[in-house]
Amino acid sequence: MRVANLAQSLLTRTQALDTQFRLQTTEQQISTGYKTSVFSGLGGESKKLLDFDRAKSGLETYMSTIQAAERRSTIMDAALTTITTIAEEVRADNFSTRAFIDDASVRQNVMTGAEEAINTTISALNAQFEGRYLFSGYEFDTKPIDIDADTMIADTNTILAGAGFPPGTAVAAADIEAAIDEYLGINPVAAAGYYASNSSDTVSARIDENQELQYGLTADDAAFREVLKGFLMTSISVERYDDLNQTSATEFETAYTNARVFTETGFDETNQHVGQLGIRRQKLESTRIGHENTINILEQGISEIQDADVYKAITEFQRLQVQLQASYTVTSQLSNLSLVNFI
Repeated sequence: MRVANLAQSLLTRTQALDTQFRLQTTEQQISTGYKTSVFSGLGGESKKLLDFDRAKSGLETYMSTIQAAERRSTIMDAALTTITTIAEEVRADNFSTRAFIDDASVRQNVMTGAEEAINTTISALNAQFEGRYLFSGYEFDTKPIDIDADTMIADTNTILAGAGFPPGTAVAAADIEAAIDEYLGINPVAAAGYYASNSSDTVSARIDENQELQYGLTADDAAFREVLKGFLMTSISVERYDDLNQTSATEFETAYTNARVFTETGFDETNQHVGQLGIRRQKLESTRIGHENTINILEQGISEIQDADVYKAITEFQRLQVQLQASYTVTSQLSNLSLVNFI
């Protein structure tokens, strides 16, 4: 019979300590869900984990930018739709009121409708989201149009009077158009008289490493100037009804028809922006979905590297508990053995 010696006893105790360490590791895996609590514990997989984490973080940044751009473009789309709707209404009113325009009360209603259309357009172009104005270019804190319809009409009339056509004097449709064009910066080409921001740059968003998408519009865009031109032409031509008739019997007809044409042009151009914005929104959405799919793949890879199999860990924990208990029993028995037991 062999008699336990000191070396055997130490070996048994070392094995027990190793089992205890593995038991603690397994217990930690169960409680945290990770294979190890230290980065170095992943060995050769640590670099891959770093690469996955870095890629995921970058995509999440792009995702945040895209989601913000999607929310802003949704509000911008609603604003553009509002403008096209009011332009359609003004155009329809131009047709329906023409036969009754000799009636002063009808003319008053037309002017009131044109003023409301201008104010509705101004309100749409002053749209905000999360404290920033969406139609001010990169001057997010600047209200793009800080005046109302009365001011626009008054400013245009001031230009018209300065050109030699004050109220009560004969005026032609071309004279009214010239004053409106000057105010809006259409002809000669200049800054829009109503636009308060100093930025006419289209806002863009970085949606991928090598891709930047422009999706914004500014309130001084040519389409909006044309819409406002139609509304101003409607208001001022009706206001100067008698003055136009002094020039010729058909001059008001020309001015009123031109007002409808300008409104139609503005409607068409704004509607084109609606379509273009829709295309950009689709691009934002498809890019976001692509990033989401890639992030899911990266998260799966990260999980495979760092996440512990909890069910497997529980089974291992139970096995190690039994093994450790047996080691303690053996150690206890060995510590009580001596030559006296065999003499």
